[in-house]
Amino acid sequence: MGKPENLALPEIGSHALGTGKLPVEQYVSQEFFELEKEHIFRKSWLLVGRESDIKAPGDYQNFIVDTLGVSVVITRSKDQKLRAFYNACTHRGARLVNAPTGNVRALVCNFHGWSFNLEGDLINVPDAGLFAELDPKQEHLKPIHLDVWGGFIFINLAEKPEWTLREYLKPLDDKFDRYLGNKDWSWSFGWRAKFNANWKLIVDAQIEGYHVDMTHRKTIAGAIPGSNTAAYYFPESVGVPCGVAAYRPEDVSRGMQTPMNLLSAKYGATSIYTKPERQFAAEGGEGVLKEDHPLWIFDNYLVFPNIVLFVQKGQILIQRTLPISADECIWEVDFYHTERPTSFGHVFNMEQGVIQIRDVLSEDLYTAEGIHANFKCGAITHVNLNKQEVPLRAYYNRLLSAIEQSQAKEKP
Repeated sequence: MGKPENLALPEIGSHALGTGKLPVEQYVSQEFFELEKEHIFRKSWLLVGRESDIKAPGDYQNFIVDTLGVSVVITRSKDQKLRAFYNACTHRGARLVNAPTGNVRALVCNFHGWSFNLEGDLINVPDAGLFAELDPKQEHLKPIHLDVWGGFIFINLAEKPEWTLREYLKPLDDKFDRYLGNKDWSWSFGWRAKFNANWKLIVDAQIEGYHVDMTHRKTIAGAIPGSNTAAYYFPESVGVPCGVAAYRPEDVSRGMQTPMNLLSAKYGATSIYTKPERQFAAEGGEGVLKEDHPLWIFDNYLVFPNIVLFVQKGQILIQRTLPISADECIWEVDFYHTERPTSFGHVFNMEQGVIQIRDVLSEDLYTAEGIHANFKCGAITHVNLNKQEVPLRAYYNRLLSAIEQSQAKEKP
């Protein structure tokens, strides 16, 4: 079980952010949602996807920021550089690509045939002589700020981002960048679903462990007791306001460890709730993974505004929530691993992990629509938060401060 001094768990948060009730207006107000659109989603760094998904020159991805109705095309050109542009032809605004991914030699508008190279320059206009005044050098695609961290592509729709991506993601430092950027990571499985709930309610369920003992009483409550989920927050951070660390109980006999779970654990580590006998290989985890603690399972981090990043040895879980309206959202989850299945045992382990995480996430997600309905009808006007729910308070404070600071900068 490791050194005795390594068994002590971190404290479960504090009341440093206050103890008062929080209003639910931010979840149901259309006016507040409009503020989020303009001051949060137009100005925050937003995760698009994995850099390795756009490998070769000519590869592109069409990323939709649903809440803003913005389509972004990310390209890789011959110089191997990634670039992002508004997916809008500078002739009359038609979209250049409609497929989610593909490979092209140039971005050609299907409306009138204007063509742009992968650097965004206008390179061909059919019957250009028909235009009285046309300077191709002034008609390049409108660029969007793009950067890569940890092997993930981020964009920022602001004219001039207030922070670089690395400034934004502190305290996730260069060690995280190297570990998550390892070339061995590859996508394994994931899901996408639509919910009739405010987007933040989906995020909330993933950044506190107080609900585990009740919500997950039929699945993982024994394997990760609520008392072993330590909440923390980063008051100086712009883009990573809070997170949760999860630990197994010292009594390994606790938990819903079925014979199937235990058999699966002999062959891999896909399930994040059953201690595996075989672990994934994962290089570069120093300073990221808490492997010196024998009970540590994972850390998760809220990447503001809509990403929850779960980090383990050899496994990453990314949850992304995309607002549609104040009352609707799309939720996505993607799993990445450093190893691909190479035997029946590995496949068996992964399939068991898929089923287990599906069941656990379903327990989290089905409550969100009911909560939203209760907020919406006025049955609940304020919520109580304890020390274990400090991340929700940190999230709320960051949301309000981001809007207030953005509004202040826009005042004449």
